[in-house]
Amino acid sequence: MRVKGLKDTIKWYDNNAARYAKTARDLGFVPAIDKFVSYLSKGARVLDAGCGSGRDAEVLRSKGFDVTGVDISNGLLEVARKDYPGISFVFGDLLKLPFPKDSFDGIWAQASLVHLETIEDTQKAVGEFYRVLKAGGIVHVFVKEQTKDKKTEVVSDKISNHDRFFQYYNKQEVIEILKTNGFKIILIENNLADPAGRKETKWIWAIGQKT
Repeated sequence: MRVKGLKDTIKWYDNNAARYAKTARDLGFVPAIDKFVSYLSKGARVLDAGCGSGRDAEVLRSKGFDVTGVDISNGLLEVARKDYPGISFVFGDLLKLPFPKDSFDGIWAQASLVHLETIEDTQKAVGEFYRVLKAGGIVHVFVKEQTKDKKTEVVSDKISNHDRFFQYYNKQEVIEILKTNGFKIILIENNLADPAGRKETKWIWAIGQKT
């Protein structure tokens, strides 16, 4: 299967969901989860936006939060529903979330914006995060950092062992995307080591608050 963009990448996830879920099961960014939840009240409603196979949604649920997962891969959602039946997992597009405004206290977007093809699409997704968050709500964003000339790239790595499409970001882009959509920056860090140990991969981590 030749991968060119988002659609092909999602098709690959659908067809390889169980194998990918097994590989990614232990790659959670626990320090970020702990920091994110420190801004939320116990029992707060949290959306895992781009939840994949449900790994982080289950961690958030175990910490006492009311979690909903949303993803555009039916294959990964099938795995999530099977492995974590106590959580609601919903099919949906980050560019048009299937929830009313002011639905959530927090949004966890862990490596879910990396497959969007353009900055314009990322702007739309973050605008949707703002719409469905309550006033004062918290958003967590974790994206791949651009360290070379390429803004987008099709990459095969040790997690997938298959091509996937990625968009890279720089720190200033992330700041501008959040601010443009009405978020106050609480935390922004870049040049972060990869949770999977891939030396060639760096990440940007941001936390914002809906103003």
